[in-house]
Amino acid sequence: MKIFFILLICLSSCFSSNGQTRPKPSSIAELKDSIQRIVRKRNIPGLMLGIITKDCVLFSGGLGYADLKNKRAVNGKTLFRMGSITKTFVAIALLKLAQQGKINLNDRLKDLAPEVPFTNSWEDTHPVRVVDLLEHTTGFDDFKFNKMYTLEHKLYSSKEMMLQQKASMTCRWRPSERYTYSNVNYAILGYIIRKLSGKEYGEYLKENILQPLGMHHSNFNTWSRHPLDTREYSTASGQLEQVPSVTLVPGAAASLWSSADEMNLFLHALITSDPHLLSQRNFSRFETPSSSIAARAGLTTGYALGNEDFGKMRGHDGTLGTCKSSYRYNRKLGYAFVLSSNANGLGNIEDLINDYLGRKYAATEKPVLPKDIPLNKAELSAFTGYYQKQDPRFDLLAFTDRLMLLKVEIKNDTLQYNILGRTHQLIPAGSLIFRDKWAPQAEIAFATSADGKKVMIVNKHYTEKVSAFKAFSWLIVISIALIFALAAVVPGLIAIGYILVKKQKPKSLHLFILPMLSVISLSWGIYSFMQVYNNSYRLFQLAVPSVGAISILLGFALFGVCTLLNALLLFKNLNTITNRYKQGFLISTAISLLLISGILLTEGWIGLIIWNQ
Repeated sequence: MKIFFILLICLSSCFSSNGQTRPKPSSIAELKDSIQRIVRKRNIPGLMLGIITKDCVLFSGGLGYADLKNKRAVNGKTLFRMGSITKTFVAIALLKLAQQGKINLNDRLKDLAPEVPFTNSWEDTHPVRVVDLLEHTTGFDDFKFNKMYTLEHKLYSSKEMMLQQKASMTCRWRPSERYTYSNVNYAILGYIIRKLSGKEYGEYLKENILQPLGMHHSNFNTWSRHPLDTREYSTASGQLEQVPSVTLVPGAAASLWSSADEMNLFLHALITSDPHLLSQRNFSRFETPSSSIAARAGLTTGYALGNEDFGKMRGHDGTLGTCKSSYRYNRKLGYAFVLSSNANGLGNIEDLINDYLGRKYAATEKPVLPKDIPLNKAELSAFTGYYQKQDPRFDLLAFTDRLMLLKVEIKNDTLQYNILGRTHQLIPAGSLIFRDKWAPQAEIAFATSADGKKVMIVNKHYTEKVSAFKAFSWLIVISIALIFALAAVVPGLIAIGYILVKKQKPKSLHLFILPMLSVISLSWGIYSFMQVYNNSYRLFQLAVPSVGAISILLGFALFGVCTLLNALLLFKNLNTITNRYKQGFLISTAISLLLISGILLTEGWIGLIIWNQ
């Protein structure tokens, strides 16, 4: 009994200790210790970190290793792949060209570079402009999955990089309407820089941005070519291992390599509004979205010129190979930070730094109390109802967007929307502009599209109002189809058991086995795709007929074949099933599988030769 009480006290002590929250870091040393714990917990081999204010560098260096094999530690000069942070530099380059009078951001792409092979059905009334490329409002699909990475270490010109993305250059809706992130936009901008300046985008950016700031080692190599580069690692195989440095095809979208020391130089130029970087007028333009329906509705948040808002901060994220990067800055408060890991993401390190800087440097900022604006129920009555997401980044995954529904309603004199069972209360910030109750700024707006449709913009995303019938019929039908499809696995296994164990002749048992084979084939195809999609550095496998690419093709193709064969055999042999419950189940399963295959066929998955898109 005594031992029991001792154990109970020890366990209670452990739970009590684990339940205690660590004190928030109050110094850079404590912040570094907190970050180190996250690095160890997430098994991040190496982390680059830079933190500055207008007056000083708080930290410039790193944690862990850039090269595990040779025990090369991350330091202030180690180069990491900054990924899409490159877009910030490209946008600044375009603003510099605009300052020189070589381009206007409202110039039509067709007039500026008629050789760019894009298609826009609305060109006469809604042309693709340079600003649409910069703010991702062209409506172009993102890169095709075989057009992002390759293992071939080959240098491409800006024009070749642009032309590689030709298959994505079709406007799926009116330009200047919806924000939808697309690397293709910046591949085109890289070519425009080449055309206007006479220099490849990397050379122009180096001469006009990097070198004037003292960023002498930073570069725009599309694969690892510098001795200061970090190595890249992945745990996709179950253990941490080095992976190849993939070659980026759309270089101008994400090719920057940089270090903590040199990114701090760039961030200092941002937070001090360095006139050598941009004029004061262009700094404001740099941070202000203007081309989307959200901007015209009055929102000042969202994606601007190669940067976007993150609450009180602005910046950009980037992923390239296995490197995950992020930078944030606040010009008003005068602080900024940058970080990048060479594997396993960043965890909540950004939030930790944000919180520290906010407590340390924003405490003296006088809070701006929002004006008390009454809710205009009459104005909002036309906008209540159900909304469906309509801004797919990838055409191949567009059908999944239709599963995302929002419900907007006025309840107890409060406007609110519900998504995934979570209710968000909205506070008026202007005419048809709102902020979430706990958000510092407005990120939600209602508007009417050029087609006369009611639109709701939620944190950059474009949704359209739909009828309740349309909203739920799609969800219900898909849900029932998936239930019957998954349920078909069990009878299939039982049927195989009868054949193997009881030595029964197939007879009608194949009618139970075929649906199961359809589901297994589909699962194989989805699994093969997700293995690459969730570990994006593996996208190089889809550029060639690799095992993964062929598995995707065969998985979806076999699903279609088995589904069709099952429907034909069921129709032919339905009278052999005397049990009406079994008959009803088989018919429902066949219809469900046909529905799913019809959707996948329409969306381009069945028969998809992914390495030849």
